[in-house]
Amino acid sequence: MSYVYTVARLRGMENNLLDAGFFSRLMDSPGIEEALRALGETSYSQWLSQSNNNFDKAIDAEMLATCEELAQFVPDRELLTIFRMPYDFHNVKVLLKGLFKVRGGDSEGRRYDLLSKLGTINTDELTEAVETEEYGFLPYGLTDLIPQCWTLWDQTKNAQAVELIIDHGMFKAMLKVAEDLNIPDVINWVKFKIDAENLRSAIRLARMKYDANKALTFFHDGGNIRADDMAKLLNEPQETWSRILSHTDIGKVLSALNEAGDLKIALSEVTKSLDEYLVKVLESAKYSMDAPANVLLYLLTKEAETRNMRVALVCVAGGLDREFGRRLLSHVG
Repeated sequence: MSYVYTVARLRGMENNLLDAGFFSRLMDSPGIEEALRALGETSYSQWLSQSNNNFDKAIDAEMLATCEELAQFVPDRELLTIFRMPYDFHNVKVLLKGLFKVRGGDSEGRRYDLLSKLGTINTDELTEAVETEEYGFLPYGLTDLIPQCWTLWDQTKNAQAVELIIDHGMFKAMLKVAEDLNIPDVINWVKFKIDAENLRSAIRLARMKYDANKALTFFHDGGNIRADDMAKLLNEPQETWSRILSHTDIGKVLSALNEAGDLKIALSEVTKSLDEYLVKVLESAKYSMDAPANVLLYLLTKEAETRNMRVALVCVAGGLDREFGRRLLSHVG
């Protein structure tokens, strides 16, 4: 299946991506009104007017419009599915947490406002399925996964444990879709994404001084690095992790850990580095005018743009430390 036309369209769309200069200007805005005026000069302007200057809604609308535009000309829709699936699983978490609270006596526990339209499953249909326990039509293994969540909740009342099995299911489903596509670059990317999430978990658990012998459940299978090997990192000093993982691709990201003495700072720095890494591992696709991975690369770059947009606008609107905000901006695109 040829991707020449698809990649040509993507190259044209890349010209509209916002550059580092724009985000620097946005971060320097004296206040939110000036920042929104700057945003009004971009493709986000149409969504700002429709959302009454609610920049969160405008950002989400821009990303959704991008996905819908790509769906018109991308031959393998599963490439879009892989990108959008995490939003479906996010929505499942939101709905289940709400129901847990309702059944615990909190009649206001539902938070429909936290649902994302970026998933592949219509939010109204997903809400009805979860609330009526009619899971039969749900994709990605959710038919079996959601009842498992309820069983675990009934036994433990542990929301974090429920989130973990949802994440396990998400990565398993993403890898299945990638393997069915049989595009090596995409399969590798999903494995890298699993490694990245496992590394984030290792950093969080290290901050908590979590017992390595009890940590395996926090790590996901399917990555290039075995889950139990990631768990074993917790037995080692943090400064040695980059050496231990030096034989892996993701070990290159760990230099940020060695540069940050405070683990809290390191977590934010490494999270940003990992987000950038997950874009860069696909950048070789740019040298091919027929590589399907260009679709995923574009989507990730656009997602990084929206993430930068949200960081900058939150900093400006909240009067937060601009220099700290600049450190959180991803340098991709």
